[in-house]
Amino acid sequence: MAELERLEARLGDLAGAVAWPPAPDLAAGVRAGIAARARRRRLRLVLLAAALALALAGGGALAATPALRGAVIQWVPGQPEPSPSSATGGGPGADLGLGQRYPSVADAERAAGFQAVVPAALGQPDEVWYRSSIGVIALVYRPRPGLPPSSDRRVGALVMEARASPNNPVFVKLAGAGTTVTQTTVNGGPGFWITGAPHGFAFPIGAEGQTDSFRLAGNVLLWNQAGLVVRIESGLDQREALRIAGTAR
Repeated sequence: MAELERLEARLGDLAGAVAWPPAPDLAAGVRAGIAARARRRRLRLVLLAAALALALAGGGALAATPALRGAVIQWVPGQPEPSPSSATGGGPGADLGLGQRYPSVADAERAAGFQAVVPAALGQPDEVWYRSSIGVIALVYRPRPGLPPSSDRRVGALVMEARASPNNPVFVKLAGAGTTVTQTTVNGGPGFWITGAPHGFAFPIGAEGQTDSFRLAGNVLLWNQAGLVVRIESGLDQREALRIAGTAR
């Protein structure tokens, strides 16, 4: 838990730090919710850790649910750090801090040292990235019929995955007012469905628990499979996201 403690120690007051979108039926509520929470209590930072299902390795999903939730959801204050300029290679992934672009999934797998989980329903990605500093492979799919734009209009689906590790979070999420985090079942195991108001997303960086800057993310399905923590960000609803996740091999 040392890494999580360092991350928490580095986070400060998050009120006003995330640039919530200006949609009249959404942003006002988000801003009001952030201000109210800042006055009443600490904001909720959802640490979707790399340990998502390792906590479940020794038992059934229902029995392990409290331990799982305890590992990934905490109430802490937070202050995002500046985003590094680490992405190279062009395409939407270059603006999302995904690291180095690779010609194929196989090339990224060789660099990462693990086999990626690719949803067959999405097919081969339009872009493949690997961020070596945190060990995350990212598959970018452009919008197309049946795959609407996500919170980034250039991206239909963003699949991120990394080796699961008990004490190392690879994804950090800030759930503000209007965002719901629901436990669900993905491929027979527990996961999380995040929807509603756009939420903050960042990668942890550095040895002292720093994070890169938060960006807004839309609907996200997150679960553990084949020793990896897998995250699908998209504009799809829960049913369709689960269907796609069901084809991940």
